[in-house]
Amino acid sequence: MGKTFKITLSVFVVLATALFAVEVFSLPKVTPELKADAQEYYNNECKACHRWGRKFAAPPMKENVAQYTEKPEEMVKYLMHPTPKHPDIWPAMEITPLTEDQAKMMTAWLLYILDNPEDPGRPK
Repeated sequence: MGKTFKITLSVFVVLATALFAVEVFSLPKVTPELKADAQEYYNNECKACHRWGRKFAAPPMKENVAQYTEKPEEMVKYLMHPTPKHPDIWPAMEITPLTEDQAKMMTAWLLYILDNPEDPGRPK
């Protein structure tokens, strides 16, 4: 084998490996089952402090979600590792960090609700 062939083959292997290593971000499809699971989680874990459109013991959820419409992967990361965003105004969230699947479920549902405000399952 010639030197050029070995270099070409090495470059191909590196590029192919890199392509397969890239993880594509995606959210689950919002199905009736996902809606039910997300609503239950919201009611049990979020509703005590967050209201959809008004301040309560935490910022309005609608405003929080709207920040992530162009970057849902950041919302997933935040839910997996919640850190205070405005500790001078609001207390830190007292939640157990969500798993990746839970964070993607909640992100998908909350973004869906933001786009579909008439959905009967929308938080109050």
